[in-house]
Amino acid sequence: MAMNGAQLSGWSAGTGNSLTPAQLNTLILGSLAIVLFLFAAWVMVQAYRGLASKAVTFRQFNELLIRLIVLILLTLFFFFH
Repeated sequence: MAMNGAQLSGWSAGTGNSLTPAQLNTLILGSLAIVLFLFAAWVMVQAYRGLASKAVTFRQFNELLIRLIVLILLTLFFFFH
């Protein structure tokens, strides 16, 4: 839904003309993507360490990988669509 003139004027007054709604949307979505991919990398490193020390089986590793892929795809669909 687009903002009307009064809403845009209020937004500009509130932010001091330094940030548009589209820029804020990009900032929030970019931050979400960074956090998501850092989390996925951390999980994969921990799972690999568990796999190397035989604390995690290869089946558990594959299940974790599938869960991460589903999490990333769902996040991309719901937030970046």
